[in-house]
Amino acid sequence: MKPANLAEREQAKESLEFALTEAKAGRSSFFIIEGGTGTGKTELVRFASDLATCAHIPHLWATNSTINAASPFGVIQQLLLHPFADDRIDPETREELTSVGNAIASVTQQDPDCSQLPSSLSERLRQALTKAAHVSPFLVTVEDIHNADPASLKLLQRIICEWRGGGLVVLLSQSHHFPPVDPLFHVETIRSPLYRRIRTRPLSKTGVRQTLVDHLGGTITDRLATEYTEATGGNPLLLRCLMEDAKNSGEGTDVLLPGREYRQSVLACLRTCDPHTARVAEAAAVLSTSARLRSAAPLLLRYMFTEGQSSTEMALSALQEMGILDDRCHFRLPTAMNTVLDGVAPERYRGLRIRAVHTMHLSGSNKEHPSVVNRILGQSTTGSWTVELLKDAATEDLAQNETSSAIAHLELALESCDDRAEKSRITMALTQARWRIDPLTATQHLNCLIDSFYEGILRVTDSVDLMQALIWHGRGREVLEMIQHLLRTGEYRRRLEFLSKCRPLVNLQPSLQEVLEAEGADDTSLYEAVSTSRLSRADSVLNSLFTGDSPEEAVNTAEQFLRTSHLADSTFMTTEAALLVLVYSGSLTNARHACEVLLAQAADRDVPLWNAVFSAHRGEIALRQGDPVTAESLAREALNTLPSRSWGVAIGAPLGTLLLSTTRLGRLDEATSLLQYEPPEAMYSSRYGLGYLIARGRYHLASGSASVALTDFKHCERLIRQWGLDFPGFHDWRSATAEALIDLGRPDEARAYLDEQRELLCQKDHRGRAEALLLWSRTEPVQNRPALLNQAIDLFRVANDDLALGRALLELGHTFESLGEVKKAQRLKERADRLVAKVRSNAAPVDHPGPHEPVPAECLTKSERRVAELAAQGQSNREISRNLFITISTVEQHLTQVYRKLNVKNRLALPSVIAETAPVHTSAVPNPSIDPRRVLNSSAVNAG
Repeated sequence: MKPANLAEREQAKESLEFALTEAKAGRSSFFIIEGGTGTGKTELVRFASDLATCAHIPHLWATNSTINAASPFGVIQQLLLHPFADDRIDPETREELTSVGNAIASVTQQDPDCSQLPSSLSERLRQALTKAAHVSPFLVTVEDIHNADPASLKLLQRIICEWRGGGLVVLLSQSHHFPPVDPLFHVETIRSPLYRRIRTRPLSKTGVRQTLVDHLGGTITDRLATEYTEATGGNPLLLRCLMEDAKNSGEGTDVLLPGREYRQSVLACLRTCDPHTARVAEAAAVLSTSARLRSAAPLLLRYMFTEGQSSTEMALSALQEMGILDDRCHFRLPTAMNTVLDGVAPERYRGLRIRAVHTMHLSGSNKEHPSVVNRILGQSTTGSWTVELLKDAATEDLAQNETSSAIAHLELALESCDDRAEKSRITMALTQARWRIDPLTATQHLNCLIDSFYEGILRVTDSVDLMQALIWHGRGREVLEMIQHLLRTGEYRRRLEFLSKCRPLVNLQPSLQEVLEAEGADDTSLYEAVSTSRLSRADSVLNSLFTGDSPEEAVNTAEQFLRTSHLADSTFMTTEAALLVLVYSGSLTNARHACEVLLAQAADRDVPLWNAVFSAHRGEIALRQGDPVTAESLAREALNTLPSRSWGVAIGAPLGTLLLSTTRLGRLDEATSLLQYEPPEAMYSSRYGLGYLIARGRYHLASGSASVALTDFKHCERLIRQWGLDFPGFHDWRSATAEALIDLGRPDEARAYLDEQRELLCQKDHRGRAEALLLWSRTEPVQNRPALLNQAIDLFRVANDDLALGRALLELGHTFESLGEVKKAQRLKERADRLVAKVRSNAAPVDHPGPHEPVPAECLTKSERRVAELAAQGQSNREISRNLFITISTVEQHLTQVYRKLNVKNRLALPSVIAETAPVHTSAVPNPSIDPRRVLNSSAVNAG
């Protein structure tokens, strides 16, 4: 490695040059070079050594480590027996020095605990050095005297204090973060008239810039100088290693890329520290895994250790001067934090994190008395108190959107808990926390929770949450058995509480209503007796919409709930139900506004699940408002946010919207590719399956397969009637069925469905009424069609549905063509074509990689790769920003480049792309440029 320059060390260099010049004139000097680890002490020693070599001045040298401190006279033996001194001292003196060195070795072998040489031997050494100095000046250097053995220090002290010989330059280095090994040596040497002190400090930004220029060359921008200064705190060792990493990266030297050299320098700094400083670094690394703990790091680190506040503050000062921590006790670079964390044993990590939580709790009332905290804690941080504190910490983490930290605290609480019922509650909380990020990762806890349910130790609220999770993942049959078990064997109060809270289950899987009725649980008074909470009332409002209650009352209740509630784990399903009341009642403008507020909350809380679900609903709203372009974009965004398997049965929502919007936009090849993905069978037992059936049937209609479409529509009809969900605003299955029947040449049957539809539709449902009129016109003689179609056109205009308007104009054009009015027909067709083209031209293009194109993961820069790897692990932009100590904007910029280079559309495609570079084959797909797996896994989806 190229030696670092001695930027901002001019005064020290001049002092050493002057001392060696004076030595030639027979005048001696004694220097202590003092500074923090990595601040350039060794570089100055090397500089002096190089000067001595150029001047042909003999050099005796020794280095120290913690091992040397256990070897009496180890330093003296190094000075006398190192071969470097042999060719610079006259033979007679060299022979005498070697003889003295051998004699000292013999004494220490005979007496390993020897701390003082025989006076005759000490005198021989002093005389030999004096004689050597009279012949030629010479240099003695001893590095890291804080690790030197006390016996050597005493002998050096005596030589220095009693020196009256020729030109001798003694150069000793020590870290000022270590207490002196021998206080007497420290005091007595300072008193020597030969004493000089050189203090090495971290480099300023100017010094860093100069170092960068000397070693990297080229133009060093102010930005780059600032980045390196902030990354190293001006520590020359860390700076030198970062420069080496930049040169070794192959990506240019104008980017800061911490790598192997930097990691090794961090380890080297910590290994040269005292053990307490290394422990403080470990604690700081553990605190950095939680934003809440990290924000309180200065206070917590002061309280966490029994060594005392002054020792910890000295350790923090050392770590800050090393450039590893900044003045807030935060790691300057995440690479340093990860390097330290890698060396922390799991048990040590667990203990530090638990102690940090305890300390944070206790320090609030004992801010000026760290010893009080340590006396209370002692060495024990176990028991129920620990469990409660860890649960509270997890709750705080979730409130501050630190889901990963909450999971870590809940895992520790689970390990620390002995009570079976309490463990089940913690497991449920852990499941909900994991669910936020990815529902698939939460399935690992479901079987354990099912056992707790049958043992009767799972709370009713947790039981309902568990059942929701099981339904989501297609395990509805198990939920049926659980409900039957609870209603048949549970005590009355438990059954009553369940009945008051089970409505979200019915909203999710309507067939459960039959089970509740079969078990005698259909008495409305039971619900009313306990359904007094806002959540219970809101959960029931969606069902009331279907059962014929006043739509206005349902809408008012839903709007009130949405206005006064915020997204949380406990309100998510209820909030979704309230939003759907607005959607299905036709209050689409209010629904859009409410959904956008919910999306903003989801983004602010950084919860992927919420963001995905409400993006899907926002897409459905756009589709109902006649905007398939926006609908397609939002549906893709929803599918990008969660992997397809994580959606469970709910995948019917975004997939149905995407299928229907691409169909309406005329992109049937893409719609065909979407059908290659087969949703889970359980989806068709949930309400999510209904919209998907309608969308699939619409695709078959557009593809000319009316009989296949009719099968889907009839299936949808059976389920809706069976489940009691026949509300006109729910899904427009009647118009869809009528259109299929018309295409099959069965107009009379079609009119029956349209008659039902017209009776059910409210007056303000302009789009629904227009659709019914358009279809009805197709069942009438051609001369009767223009009047009906003109009414439909007017209603489509009021509804602002340009695509449907274009379709109606085209139908009217065909009608006039049949009536012989060719010019009018041509004008109408041209208007229709322009409208449809305008809508479809606004659709964002979807780029699909070629079927055999390899994934070039190696094309990323190291900075992009670091961000991509964390994103692939499931970390949010905010978490990546905190872990890498960069802005969220920088994270977004890196991810934009990652997606572009890897030809993917979002982070959910990253794990497989980062892990391997195999080509993606899509030969089994009808359209080879579109792979449904890649659409659903976000690698080929434009998120809009």
